Amino acid sequence: MNRYETMLIIDPTLDQEKIDSVISRYTEMIKTDGEIIAVDQWGKKRLAYPIKKKPTGYYVLYKYTAGNKVPQNLVNDMNINSSVLRYMTLVVDKNAMKQEQLDIAGAGRIKKEEEDKEAAAKETGNLS
Repeated sequence: MNRYETMLIIDPTLDQEKIDSVISRYTEMIKTDGEIIAVDQWGKKRLAYPIKKKPTGYYVLYKYTAGNKVPQNLVNDMNINSSVLRYMTLVVDKNAMKQEQLDIAGAGRIKKEEEDKEAAAKETGNLS
């Protein structure tokens, strides 16, 4: 199983219920033969250039692990779904996954060090 990231831009003129149904549709398609790591909804963003005469789009990023068939099924469905303006699917490189894990571990370590410093400052402040 490979790790993938799929970014899609949904038509922003749809109401929020329809946008949520598109997002849940692709979430369920991924869950059939894969495992979702994260679904990041970036919301409405301005496009660099108009797509189908629309200056904005609703961005959604899926991070998941799956076999080879899942991304192809997503692409086939997104090609015929008029709600999806654009999409892109990437296979995440193993080195990129290692770097992401290191970044997450480093951020956690830094946060813990800051919390320890705050706790030490409170203790010294309370003793005085």
